[in-house]
Amino acid sequence: MEYKWKAMFTVWIGIFMATLDGSIVNVALPTLTEYFKTDITTIEWVVMAYLLTITALLLSLGRISDMTGRKTIFAGGLAIFTIGSGLCAISASENQLIFYRVVQGIGAAMLMATGIAIITHAFPPRERGKAMGLIGTVVAIGSMAGPVAGGFLIENVGWQSIFYINIPIGIFGTAMALIVLRKDETTSGQTFDIPGALALFISLMSLLLALSQGQESGWLSGYIILLFILSIVFIIIFILIETKARHPVMELSHFRNRPFAAANISALISFTAMYNVILLMPFFLQNELGYSPEGVGIIFLAVPLVMSVAAPFSGWLSDRTNSFILSSIGIGISSVSILWLGFLSSSSGSIDVVLRLALLGLGMGLFQAPNNSIIMGALPKEKLGIAAGTLGTMRNMGMVIGIAISGAVFSNRYVYYGNVDSSFLPAFRDTYTVSAIICCIAMLTSLVRGKSK
Repeated sequence: MEYKWKAMFTVWIGIFMATLDGSIVNVALPTLTEYFKTDITTIEWVVMAYLLTITALLLSLGRISDMTGRKTIFAGGLAIFTIGSGLCAISASENQLIFYRVVQGIGAAMLMATGIAIITHAFPPRERGKAMGLIGTVVAIGSMAGPVAGGFLIENVGWQSIFYINIPIGIFGTAMALIVLRKDETTSGQTFDIPGALALFISLMSLLLALSQGQESGWLSGYIILLFILSIVFIIIFILIETKARHPVMELSHFRNRPFAAANISALISFTAMYNVILLMPFFLQNELGYSPEGVGIIFLAVPLVMSVAAPFSGWLSDRTNSFILSSIGIGISSVSILWLGFLSSSSGSIDVVLRLALLGLGMGLFQAPNNSIIMGALPKEKLGIAAGTLGTMRNMGMVIGIAISGAVFSNRYVYYGNVDSSFLPAFRDTYTVSAIICCIAMLTSLVRGKSK
């Protein structure tokens, strides 16, 4: 077997595990709330701690992987993720579980900062789109398997099993990474920019905390305003440090590269729109159409199922055509599907819902593989860790921003329409309209980036 396919299989294990864990834990939240006898606000941190850790560390870990070698960071990430999973399974309190999810998040960030970079290096440029499509497929499979496997394991074995399941996969994956992956060429004499990394960490963490807690604490509360101010101050400090650092965490000149900058901004905006959809749809399906949680999971399979087919196709096609047009068409289809989803009613049938969600899966599948290929191809090979770290940071920030915008718009419109049960559907429609507009902006940024080389 060629090295590129061995590398792909090894990276698949890590990405599948991280994706599976992200979706499987969401299903467990009601069970965890009851088990630890706590409230939803506290147990949400089981998800948020994981997400915040990944987002805040991705860029720095991408830079470190370019210096020390991506094989080392990827294998270490698998090992840390596996250890974190075991610790999560034996948690005796909700606070312990949240802390161990941070450990898992560190491992997941190491995987995300290096996995795509390893594949980009292993595959020739003419096959990069195909490779990104195959990565998109395993992300979709992980997203599909999570809710189904999570529901089965929690019901029949117990919530601890959703973490125990990672241990044998993680051990096998770590061994594969150490045996299969080739050692990278690294540039000697480089130093890690600790002040820059610290300033970036504080800025991102402050911004994400403000966005995730703004709706609950009040957007004009002193705590939230302070977090936003901290974020702005430290991003300015970060920029000042980076312009003078000998070996910066992020060379700001990369953002003068139009394909790199525009494709990253498109990724950020598209995930913002996507998570607007993901947050509210389960409430619509349960409260308006009367589906059980298991039924919601089955309906939602339409998105990753179509994505798993569309992503490799769009990746393959982008290698042979113009990926900047293909991904723009994809995000345009997503905009139409989100607007169409917003006009669902309490009389909508399951086939109607599935068709609209499937169209969203088609749009996102067509968009992501070519867009990721442009980002990974825009920087030289010795900067692939930075490219992967930037892409991952944009994706995760989009998720948090999407949740914040969705919650804020829906709450505002729900009150506007009378704050009663009948207010749900018009508020739902308005929120999805805003989401469709956000998606249209991503289409515009996708179109202005120009042709990729």
